[in-house]
Amino acid sequence: MRLIKVYGVDVKVNVLLCIVFFIFFIFGYIENLIISFLVVLLHEGAHIFTAKLLGYRIEKVEIFPFGGVAAIEENLVMNPKHEILIAASGPVFNFIMVFIGYNIFNRFYLTVDGFVFFVHSNLIIGLFNLLPVIPLDGGRIVRAYLAYLIGFKQSTKTVVILSKVISIFLFIWGCYMIKFNKLNSYLLLLAIFLYIAAHKEQRVAAFIFMKEITQKKQHLLCNSVLSTKYLTAVKSASVKDVMNQFVPRKYHIITVMDTRCNVIGVLTENDVFNGMVKYGLHASLEKLLMGE
Repeated sequence: MRLIKVYGVDVKVNVLLCIVFFIFFIFGYIENLIISFLVVLLHEGAHIFTAKLLGYRIEKVEIFPFGGVAAIEENLVMNPKHEILIAASGPVFNFIMVFIGYNIFNRFYLTVDGFVFFVHSNLIIGLFNLLPVIPLDGGRIVRAYLAYLIGFKQSTKTVVILSKVISIFLFIWGCYMIKFNKLNSYLLLLAIFLYIAAHKEQRVAAFIFMKEITQKKQHLLCNSVLSTKYLTAVKSASVKDVMNQFVPRKYHIITVMDTRCNVIGVLTENDVFNGMVKYGLHASLEKLLMGE
């Protein structure tokens, strides 16, 4: 459901947020509901501002109870550093609000319930978003960092597993917290949503990975220079094994060896990609060399 436009970006409300709003309304927390929504909007506004500052065009933003997910026209896989900056901007903004609010509280002894809740909401949303769970900001930061070390595909797989484990613990914790306050039932919905979102992220990871490889060639042609990473593999290694080692913003050169560790050939990233298209993911590097 479309709500407003921020910096020319369509802001939509997710169904889960509507359910949480309904729960807040039923239990009479209307003021808290409005303040929480304001904090979420400000959080997402920080993401939008940072993305635009870095030159990205955002198509739309979908708001959830914990923040939002921005659909960026360009693929951030090619630049994990930018993904980290954009993801971190939301929680950083929340913590700035907490810092300002804390200083106002200490200086003027402002104890208005709404103001105190606003500060607490910023703290909770900021901390919650730093959890290493996809699609939360923390999960995106961890995945982007790991992408430099083990590649996008493997980093996504690692973070998805971690996300599912944390979601299960969040669900169990929500079941326990309901006995203290019925409002905590929203934790169950949140845990289920995060688990499903993490599973969905894993399903689209392969598509994003292949898109990144095809874009890399275009990036090289446009910028003329791209850093190189050298890999060494035995001839029996599959195309899939090698491609799983690919990392963003690097062009890969693979030295192929026999069982005696003698060099029998060299393959470029382009050779591996073309070999995958021609022979499939399970083709050996030896087959790629023989097919040249």
